[in-house]
Amino acid sequence: MPKDVVVEQENIEVNGNRFTITRIPTATSGSWFVVHDACEIWAAVAIDDLSGEVIGWRNPPDKFQKELENAIKKAFDIPVQY
Repeated sequence: MPKDVVVEQENIEVNGNRFTITRIPTATSGSWFVVHDACEIWAAVAIDDLSGEVIGWRNPPDKFQKELENAIKKAFDIPVQY
């Protein structure tokens, strides 16, 4: 039987581009963050919610990867690693 899962969404802007980020919780302390706009899914990044560590990307962007990571962490109040 399917279960209900609550997801969160935030809008971010990176280098003049606007994206919607959908947070999908996982069974561990991390979440998948899907990067998309109204028409297309661009990528997904797994981030540990507690440490801010980036676990990995699916379809990582060619540009602005670190900027996207930091904007997602800021929007969802996740620690930023320097």
